Amino acid sequence: MKRWWWLLAFLMLVPALAQTEKPLLVGGTVLTAEYPGGFGVSYVEARPFAQALGLMYWASDGEVILGLGSRRLRFVVTPVPRSKTALKKLVVSESPPALRRGERVLLPVRYTARAFGALYSGSETSLKVLLPDAEMQGFEHRVIGGRDVVVLRTSRDVNALRDGAGWWLLGLRAGESVRDVPGLYLSRVRFAPGEYGTRVYLDGSEGWPVDVAYFPGEVRFYVGPPAERRAEDPPLVVIDPGHGGTDVGARYGNLFEKDLTLKVAREAAARLRRMGYRVELTRDRDEQVSVYARTQWAARADVFVSLHVAGSEVVSPGPALYTYANVGADAPVFVAHARKLLARPGYPEVLARYARPARSVSALADRFEYELGRLGLTPRRGETPLYLLSYAPGAAVLFEMGALRDAGDRARLADPAQQSAYAQVIARAVDAYLRGGR
Repeated sequence: MKRWWWLLAFLMLVPALAQTEKPLLVGGTVLTAEYPGGFGVSYVEARPFAQALGLMYWASDGEVILGLGSRRLRFVVTPVPRSKTALKKLVVSESPPALRRGERVLLPVRYTARAFGALYSGSETSLKVLLPDAEMQGFEHRVIGGRDVVVLRTSRDVNALRDGAGWWLLGLRAGESVRDVPGLYLSRVRFAPGEYGTRVYLDGSEGWPVDVAYFPGEVRFYVGPPAERRAEDPPLVVIDPGHGGTDVGARYGNLFEKDLTLKVAREAAARLRRMGYRVELTRDRDEQVSVYARTQWAARADVFVSLHVAGSEVVSPGPALYTYANVGADAPVFVAHARKLLARPGYPEVLARYARPARSVSALADRFEYELGRLGLTPRRGETPLYLLSYAPGAAVLFEMGALRDAGDRARLADPAQQSAYAQVIARAVDAYLRGGR
């Protein structure tokens, strides 16, 4: 009889052990996976996990964003609930949030791994996440708009990291080689394998601005200054209705983010055109627009407004305004340098037209906040490293119009009158900014 009791106790203990901490091998780094609440969903500390996989990492009090090439994954950070029922609802959801436990931020392991195409495996004793090595699949050199453009096609998305005279393409395995190019600035491109992937050297780029742009399965280097725009050209306002086509964005019942953003963007554009501004939309119908096309519009804009709606259950209700974070470190090289030059005397007006100082971005957000206040709404404000905003040399803001999971926000977003009111907010804020509120 004692044998049966020991066997029963052991069988009950095995699941319990499986719900405690486990070693987690990420690339070549051993981390610790933990199971909040014991519901079978593994979590890991965010920053070490991102570093081990070679992901871009950015965090604030309320969100964490990871990046791999053109991919971005955003998590809302919520404190671990005291109620186990509330905790279970969060961690077993289709889109689990990041959890804050003390000073640490934890990410769901399997969900994050799958979002970036990493291999995930596990057993009763350990877990493993591996991002397969990327392979070089194509090389191309072009001259576009007076700049050298080097296009590197890879088997998966990779991140580029500047390191001294060269660039690391993290996780890319390529042999040592040299490509001669008939460039305006470049003479050749050299590749050398290394510990973290492959180093790329752009011979001839010394002293010239180099921008990096990510596209699905591609990294592009732009060498040389962008063509100057004529100072007498009227300002260009670009409105970016988030998502589109098969990418519906947030949804609740028959409400889709892609539809809401397009309706508001169209009316805002019409209002601004009646005010005499040049206005373009990144999309004017229900279609999925590439990251490349959106960044090209962002790079031309004096004012860039990206429209979105929150879909997470843990996002606070109400509108939110986000501006680009870490301009000095992460903005495209020419944009960052141009903004520094603006502080010095003697530079032409065209430079001021191309790259507005950081205070201008804050001024645009201030105008949005004022106009929303006229509707009785107080927006949350924050910073984000979202890719599109980083490529907007003018003033850029991401306007999140509300949270679909909140009943009050949902009612406003579904109301045509409220959609029109949001369009007026955009038009009035942009007009006030361009008329001198900078």
